[in-house]
Amino acid sequence: KKDEEEEKAEEGPPQVELTEEEQKMCFRQIPAGSNGDVTTAVMSQAFGSFTIPGEDEGFDEVRFEWQDAESSKEYLSKWVKERKITSRIEDLQPGQWFADKSAEWTKTLLEWQKKHKEYSTSAAKKAKDEAKKKREEKDDGDENGKDAEMEADIYAADDVCNIGDGEPLFAHFAFEDWALLQLRVELYFLTVAFRKDVDDPERLGVHEQHLSFYYNRYFRKTLNPKYFGMSTNDELCKIVKDTVALSEDTHILTSQLAEETESVDIFVKLTEEQRRERQRRIDAGDETAKLKFTAMAMQQPQAIKAPVAGTGAAARPAGGWPAGARPAGMTSWGTGFRPGTTPARWPVTGQQPTYAPRAPTWGGRK
Repeated sequence: KKDEEEEKAEEGPPQVELTEEEQKMCFRQIPAGSNGDVTTAVMSQAFGSFTIPGEDEGFDEVRFEWQDAESSKEYLSKWVKERKITSRIEDLQPGQWFADKSAEWTKTLLEWQKKHKEYSTSAAKKAKDEAKKKREEKDDGDENGKDAEMEADIYAADDVCNIGDGEPLFAHFAFEDWALLQLRVELYFLTVAFRKDVDDPERLGVHEQHLSFYYNRYFRKTLNPKYFGMSTNDELCKIVKDTVALSEDTHILTSQLAEETESVDIFVKLTEEQRRERQRRIDAGDETAKLKFTAMAMQQPQAIKAPVAGTGAAARPAGGWPAGARPAGMTSWGTGFRPGTTPARWPVTGQQPTYAPRAPTWGGRK
């Protein structure tokens, strides 16, 4: 037994053999979705400026051990471009174009909804409904007569608020149609505004996995496919495929319309066209054509919270506050009791302790 142990010791440790695929690797493989020892936020802000070191930076010599200089530059350039497609810009803010367009759209939508409400209760609509009823009775359910009315040319309308006798093109819109109209406009605005605000041709657009993030950043509300009866962002985009689509190759949100559509009337026409087609399917007995939206499909944007007066970076004097003096409303107390506030939960049960008024000691508790 002793001889066997000595023989094994003489053999030494087993030799490590790399596979052919492993021998081709130049870098340590990092698990998908991980940046190693760098946080995602830091990496997203920094990688766009990554370059290959050069002698003009003060290096005596730059050696390329695995690949030559040209191949190394090409590799890094390709990596940065791919990263620009899939990574999100944490500090991106909506620009002036979006602010102007968004304000115009909000005003227009309110005007259209007001027009819709007024027409719904108007004498003109009642007269038209009565005439339609009599015509249907006369035609004895003639489907051709119904289709002729339904097929009125949507795209020939010059004024979506009046296609004849004061009737708006959106006269038959229900909640779901307004939600789809808003979704079309917002996703279109997002595709155009993103490219303008990023101003980088290598960032092709909003990636599918960051669609909800950018939507929230621009519109200050949540985009959830379940609000529209869908499960994924891809399914959500398909219900407005006449306006936007997700690229099969890059999974980037792309517009199906002109680069900058001058009028939002086109979105009403697209929505009305889809509504008519959906109604035909429902009339034919297709139950799958019915939409199942929740009330959250049409949200109001969240208000931007204004900073409390006397707080924030703008309120602090250069060099920080002097010892023993901080303005009312400051919340930068230490880990102890904060005057004028009640802790959310006390660490022990029983009656909440009472504190006598006292001046705080800056930098900690007494």
